[in-house]
Formats: sequence, structure tokens, C-alpha cells
Amino acid sequence: MLAAIAWLVRDKHATMRVQGDWPITVSEVQVFLPEASRLRADGPPRNGLVILDAAGKGIGYAVRTMPEARNVVGYSGPTDALVVFDGDDKVAGVAIRHSYDTPSHVRDVAGDFYFMERWNGRTWDEIAGFDDFMAEGIYAVSGASRTSEALMEGITVRLAGEDVQRVSGGMRFGWRDGALAAFVLGGCLFAFWKRKSFQNWRWVYSMLTIAILGLVLGDLLAQSLLVGWAESRIPWEATPGVVLLAASAFLVPWFTRQPVYCQFICPHGNLQRWMMKVIPARWKRPLPGEGKWILRWIPPFFLAVVLMVSFWQLELDLAGIEPFDAYLLRSAGIATIAVALVGLAFSLFFPMAYCKFGCPTGWLLEFVRRRSGKGKFEERDGIGIALLALAIALHQDWLSL
Repeated sequence: MLAAIAWLVRDKHATMRVQGDWPITVSEVQVFLPEASRLRADGPPRNGLVILDAAGKGIGYAVRTMPEARNVVGYSGPTDALVVFDGDDKVAGVAIRHSYDTPSHVRDVAGDFYFMERWNGRTWDEIAGFDDFMAEGIYAVSGASRTSEALMEGITVRLAGEDVQRVSGGMRFGWRDGALAAFVLGGCLFAFWKRKSFQNWRWVYSMLTIAILGLVLGDLLAQSLLVGWAESRIPWEATPGVVLLAASAFLVPWFTRQPVYCQFICPHGNLQRWMMKVIPARWKRPLPGEGKWILRWIPPFFLAVVLMVSFWQLELDLAGIEPFDAYLLRSAGIATIAVALVGLAFSLFFPMAYCKFGCPTGWLLEFVRRRSGKGKFEERDGIGIALLALAIALHQDWLSL
């Protein structure tokens, strides 16, 4: 079911990228060249747009990075950027037109004027020859490094006129990926190696997931990430550590019945377990049995919202419906911080309340977990069929705003 839904999302967005091509408009160019009056298509080798003033005189040139850089993927998707050159063939400005990457990261990059303006004054050939961005004084944006790096590479690929394999042909395994692999290994060890002397160190691992995986790396599984991958592609060569983390989160419970990610790796889950120790046990209350059936529908409801946001391209930041982006302290939005704080507050009195009744990503990981009973139709199967039916209806445009 999940594979079918992911394919429907990807197929819909592939169609949208072809049919809805977001052509460059004069108003976009006028931000950098106010004298621009109209645009004239230009052929090879640059394949861009000549910018003309009211008198028909050429005053600059404009290009977009898509579709040439469509496979240059950031954290969860590619970015389409506009590059405007003045009459001297020097960059007058760079702007993000559209991005499949995490919206909060895209806003951070677009709002970093120092980063966006570092391209200004450079020529087409100069940028096309970039090999080392740091040597050119262009640095990734803190808190949105992968998104900004993808923008940098996408601009260079577009201007160089080279195949995208220049930047995405080989795997880049850095220290972040090594750290993520270590957390995956640690989670699996604590899940399957039950020796008491080893399990006594679980509290240390738990604290490390919160401090390092959460606050330093910020590479947590979330709907914004998974949907971005479904809409574009999985950037295995750029972020192998995150791909490994996601693969283990889905495949390990499928094969072993052990929810390794939710139970051992997830920083927010571990933080909730520490919150359980803050107040005395006598203050805690079990959730009313008659109300649990309503709470169980909250994650599927959010998953339905996720599908509608993706297929209809609604202006809703999916990072805001979950608490995971709150660990990126420098770029976290108000919505994700609010979800994180409310979930933690509830966990003081209702242990693991968010994990049990509020997490759509956790619901997906529980959905794929293999059960011991065979041939028994469960509630989760009915919900999965309903979500698949919704995805088909949205894909076929049977439902519209």
C-alpha cells in the first residue's frame, strides 16, 4: 500500500513538472533589473532568455536551473532557482522560484541575504568553473546546509551546461553520514542484544540521540522528508546516512517485528521517556478507554492531510504538523515548536502520549511492522486501504479544491 501511494505521488509530480513548467515571468526579472519589459527566448548554447527593455534593447539575460538540475537534490527535493545577469554578463541577482525541499529550510536559505548575494557581480563563465565553493567565499547556510548546497550545485550545473552526474554521480559519505550509521547500529544493538551489562548503557545512548542526532544533526524522519523523496527521488548519493536511517526504520520492523527507530533511535521518543521521570508516578493518569478510539484516528487524519498537501500543492509546511523540526533550533518554525512542547507536556501525565496518538510518521512505521497473526484483517489494514483510495482519487483528479 505504501509503495503504491509513493508511486502515485511521484507520478503526479512528474506530470506536474512537465505540464506545469513555471515559466520565468517579467515581474521576476524586474526585481533585479527594473527596466525589463519583455523576455525573448534564446537558443543554444545557453538556452535562456534575453531581457529586453521597453525600446527592445538587450539589457541582460535570465536562466532557471530546472530542468537541467532536477536531480540535484537537497534534503528532500530539488530547487528551481532564477539567475539574472546584467548587460555586462555579471550576476544581478539570484532567487529561489520553487523548491521541493523542506519549506522551512528553503525559507532560511532565501532569507540569508549574505548567501544569496554572494553570487552578485560574478560572470557566467566564472560560476560555471566553480570547483570549490568555500574557496570562492560561498558557504552553506547554517541549519539548512543541504538545501543551500543543492542550490549552489544546481546553479553551477546549469551554467556549466554539463550533465547532472557531475555532482550526483557518486556517493558522498561524510562525518554526518557516519554518525547516522552509528546511531542505527546502536539502536539495533540495544534492540536485539539483551545482555544486562550492555543494556545498562542505554540511558547514555538515549541522551546522545537527543543531544547529537536531534540538536546537532537534526536528521529525524518526518513527513516533510518522506513526501519530498516521493515527489522527486531519494538522494542516496548526497545523503546516504539519512537514507540508511529511513531504510532501517521501515525494513527492520518489517522483517523482525522490532520497532527500532521509534523505540530506540528517535530523539523525541527518548525525550518523552525522560519526561516520564520528571513528575511522581502517582500524578500520572491513564487515558480514558472510551476516548482512545478517537485519538487513534489523529495520525491517519494527518496522513490524509499530507496527501492532500502533496497532490494539491497546498501552501502548508508539513514540518509544522510534527515536532521533529523543532530540534533545529536556529530554523524551527512556531508550529513545529508548539507541537513539540504540547506533546512533551502531555507526556508528563500520559506516558508517550504523542508517540501513541499523535505521530503520523510513527503510525507509518507501526503500519509496516510485521505481526504474528496471519490472515487477520485489522483496523490498520482498513486505514491503509482508505489512504490508498484517497491517493488514487487525488492522482486522478477525482477530488479537487
